[in-house]
Amino acid sequence: MLVIPGVMGFKHTMKRHAFVTARCAMFGVTQPALNGSLRVTRAIRCTVLPRLTIALLMAASLPAFTGDDPYPVLDHHTFVHDGVMREFFVHVPEGHEHRLPVVIALHGYNSTATGFAAYHDLGAHADEHGYLVVIPQGTHFAHRAAGQAYRVTSWNMLGHAGPDSDSSNQCLPDATRYPCPPNCAHCDRCTWASCGDDLGFFETLLDVVGSRYDTDPGRYYLLGVSNGGMMALALGCALPERFAAIAPIIAQLPAGAGCAPPSPLPMLHLSAGRDETVPPDGGPASDGFVYQSAQETVVQWARAMACQEGPVDWQSAPGTALQLNCSAFTDCAGGSQEVVMCSDPDEAHLWPGRRPGGPWPTCVTSQQSEAMPEQSPCAPRSDDGPHLGLDLIWEFFSRFERKPGLRFSTSDSGTR
Repeated sequence: MLVIPGVMGFKHTMKRHAFVTARCAMFGVTQPALNGSLRVTRAIRCTVLPRLTIALLMAASLPAFTGDDPYPVLDHHTFVHDGVMREFFVHVPEGHEHRLPVVIALHGYNSTATGFAAYHDLGAHADEHGYLVVIPQGTHFAHRAAGQAYRVTSWNMLGHAGPDSDSSNQCLPDATRYPCPPNCAHCDRCTWASCGDDLGFFETLLDVVGSRYDTDPGRYYLLGVSNGGMMALALGCALPERFAAIAPIIAQLPAGAGCAPPSPLPMLHLSAGRDETVPPDGGPASDGFVYQSAQETVVQWARAMACQEGPVDWQSAPGTALQLNCSAFTDCAGGSQEVVMCSDPDEAHLWPGRRPGGPWPTCVTSQQSEAMPEQSPCAPRSDDGPHLGLDLIWEFFSRFERKPGLRFSTSDSGTR
């Protein structure tokens, strides 16, 4: 019996020679726990299945598109970057057109842009709060396992570390081996994510969004889940001047690849206490990969931000409703800046406060079905309850606006 990791898809969902899927009820394989070694109160539990993938099961278990798509059409943009056709999707909030704040939302490993938007109902939240939401697609390639094809999608969260960075300490000798992305010149035993130029992709994407929509350049925000959260951290370090605040969710960078921004950038870091996929305590993950701890990630950021106070208790209405444990480093460089860390002690590898019900983020809507024919269509949502996790992040984001030209002195910047 294993607890199911969430939005990361295939990456880290296997524990050596088994994997579990949070959609097991869909496939009729739920059973009581076989042992009491995993004490989880809110995560879904399932029997261990043969070594397949969530993407594999989802592709095999849902029908192809019939022409009926329950999700609204998003603005779809493409451009060639570094010789590769890249794409992103945009939802413009209803009733709002001018000087819009922007939230860029990054999916996890093996998830899709349209599936991520559908799973978290991003458009509905954007409509309610009046911001433009941008959902980029990570690089992807077709892979086949056990006779079933699926898409491997990921972000290059190590681009900020340079081509000569050492990854040998980022996994144990017996760590699970993942498919080698074709854009990697070489894959060592710790390679699992894209080697593409995602930093350059996002620089172009930000320029395109700013030129095609009426947005507020001082209110660009960035969130990401799992591998997407790792990419958010990398972007915050490499391009802090482009964002007003970021929120990495159930994500820390691989061991030895931690970073901090050279200019002030508020951060809200969300972790899950029972996460075995990207463990918040910095211990080896269930598949043998090793990441920074949540504490190390936040402290490194706060030190670079020259925060004078903390950690101190931090509260918000959504955080209180979710019973999160939150603390903050305050009185940081740049004025009323903060670095906040929140944890759900009872959650596994899932976005704390996510909206329940609906499709799995590895699915695609009709807008991506041609580019990713291996992926299953997104099922209709089955629950319209609140997404307190998004509420928490938007409440944090909306407090900050980027001040042009704000940078640290040399003595304040860098990692420590």
